[in-house]
Order: sequence, then structure tokens, then C-alpha cells
Amino acid sequence: GWFPADSVRLRISQEVDEQDVRHQDKGSPRRITIMQRMSTMSGKQRLNPEWVRQKVIEEIINYEEGYVKNLKDVIEGPLKEARLRKDLFNDNQIERLFNNIEELFEFQVQFLESLKNRLKTIVHKSEIGDTFTEYQDKFVDIYSRYCNNHSSALAEYTILNQHMIYTIFFESCRLLKDMESIPLDGYLLKPVQRICQYQLQLKELLKYTTSTHPDHAKVKDAECIMSKVASTVNERKRRTENINKLAQWQSTIEDWRGEDILVKSSIMIHSGSLYKISAGNKQLRRFFLFDKQLVYCRKVLGSGKLQYKGRINLDQCQTVNLDDNSEPGVVNGWKMENRVKNKWIVLFCKKSSDKTAWLDALKEERRQVELDEENNFVIPEAQKQAAYVQVTRSNSTRSKKLNSFFA
Repeated sequence: GWFPADSVRLRISQEVDEQDVRHQDKGSPRRITIMQRMSTMSGKQRLNPEWVRQKVIEEIINYEEGYVKNLKDVIEGPLKEARLRKDLFNDNQIERLFNNIEELFEFQVQFLESLKNRLKTIVHKSEIGDTFTEYQDKFVDIYSRYCNNHSSALAEYTILNQHMIYTIFFESCRLLKDMESIPLDGYLLKPVQRICQYQLQLKELLKYTTSTHPDHAKVKDAECIMSKVASTVNERKRRTENINKLAQWQSTIEDWRGEDILVKSSIMIHSGSLYKISAGNKQLRRFFLFDKQLVYCRKVLGSGKLQYKGRINLDQCQTVNLDDNSEPGVVNGWKMENRVKNKWIVLFCKKSSDKTAWLDALKEERRQVELDEENNFVIPEAQKQAAYVQVTRSNSTRSKKLNSFFA
């Protein structure tokens, strides 16, 4: 694939003989796994956690230094040269390709310096766990924005690399900076991989940190925190990619009124047909549950399309379960009460299992909203606009193809 094994797995650096060096890529020092290194040691050394802990700490530092160098090479190589080649790249292409990699680089330099400041002369006595805790918010913020954009960067690179002039440009930049034999998209993938590797390295460090070591509790907390950071970044990336689907869904709804779906929502949680009773009228509608709002539509006879009819602001509502027939003719139902407007509607479905699914989904919606508020999750306005632009372009292309077909 794209990466030598030492770029992917946790390794312990070690001197190697000349025969081994001949099989390496230039600039890529051979690394040997902990188990391989320990297999060459005596039984007494293999049982010495202090020796292993020292090697794990050294590897974390070495890995971080190599990672920072990779980021620097991208910035001083292809990014710098792309800015000089106005004939090949415009500002939007550069933004899509490299996003906030310069900010990420500055952060990683600061983080690496903090790690090194924690080192002691006797390495295994070093306490580095709280370094990860100190920077957790920046990890989430900076890596979320980078990872959210990665699919766009990959798509842009793929499009450009189809043209020989760009292939030659990227390869020339790599040779100019004497970078490893990895294409640019491989380098752009490294931050996505790196945010997941911290937890693995901390888990290995914790394994060889005795319970009496002053760093034990800090490393344990750091492992938990970096696991949550990776999960949060991954969830934000998934949610950001999901907004394109929501924008596409809205474009299929006829007579849409009011604010766009992405103003308040970023995920569809549940959908299905429900009977709605409001002001004494019973109507069958198609409901779509998003975070913060419940949208309902009417099927357009003959076309199968959906027509927008209204929405319920879930931040202002509470769900009240209804016993069967507590409201005339209502079975498997519940009431949505708007506390602000002092209004309510009754919803019900045909099966009790459907009611259970809907009530569970409504609870999940509230849980998701609380979690987003706790994690300060917000879809940037620029990404929302980009989603609508992409949908408009997609629909325009589809329309042109149909017109061409029927011409």
C-alpha cells in the first residue's frame, strides 16, 4: 500500500546492521517491534518494565518528531510551491487540498516541545501523561477540522492527478524536499491516522507503567481522553459528511418553506408514516426526525414525491405518552406539547412496535442534542453552504443529462 510498516504500527527504534539498511527507503529508519526487540534480550531484561517503558517513551518522541517533519515537508514542499504556481492552482484548490495543515503543524510543534520538556535524565521516570490531557481540546478542534475536510482533499487530489502536469508537479515537490516515496495523498492521510495512534501508544505505555509510578494515573487518564478524542473526531467527520445527504434530501421536497434543514440539524435519526391529529383533523403524513426538529410531508398523488407541510421545533416540545383510547380513536399514540406556544398535536401509528421505535428515537434525539452541546459540536457555515452548492451542481448536471437524452 501507501505506507511502509514503520509508518503504521507502534515500533521501537534500534540500530541495525548494514545488510538491513540496504532494504530500507531513504530517510526511513528501520524500526523493530517491542516483541521482536525483547526476543533478543535475556529473560531478566524481558521482565524489566522500566527498560520497556523507556523504549516506549523514546518511540513516542521519535514518532512525533517524524510526524512533525512530514507536516513540515508538505508545507515547505507542495503547499509552498502550489502558492507560487498561480497558473496551476487557485486559492480554493489550495484550501481544499491542504486545509488547516499549517495550523496543525504549529500545534504539533508546540505539543512535541511539551513532551520533550517532560523527559527526565532517567527516561523511564518521566511523566508525560498529563501532556495529552492539557492539549485535549486543541486535539479535538484542530483535528476535527482537518479530518472533516480530508475527503474533499482526496477528491481534489484525485482530479488533479489525472493530468500529467500535476502528477509531475507533485513528484517534483517530493524530490525537491527529499521526501519519502509516498504520494501526496499518503502524506495528507497521516494526520487522520495519527489521531488514532495516540491511544495505541498510550495503551502500550500504560502496560509498562507500574501502579506505583507517579505517571500511572496520568497515562491512564490520557489513554481514556485520547480514545474519546479519536471517537469525537471520527463522529464529527461522519456528521459533516452526512450534511450533504441532508441537503440532497431537502432538494427533493416540493414547496419547501422556512429556514433550510441545515440551519438547525445535521443528522436524520428516524423516519416513517404517522397519523397526525391537530385541530380535530386526522391526516396521514410522512415524518422525518432530525436533531432539533421533526419535519412532516404529504405524498403528492401520482408522482410519488413529497410536499412540505410543516415542522415541529423539538427544543420547545416535550413528548407525552398516551394510553390507548385515552384520546378518542387513538391507539399506539403520543402527544407533542409545545410549551412555548401552548399548542399540541397527537401522533399515532398502526403497530405498537412502531410506537416503541418512535419513542426510542425521540429519546435518542434529545440525547444527541445534549451530547452535541456538551462537545460544542457545530457545523461551520462554510460547510453548510458547500453542501448546498454541491447539491445544486449535482442536480444541474443531472438535468443537463436528461435534457440531452430527450433532445
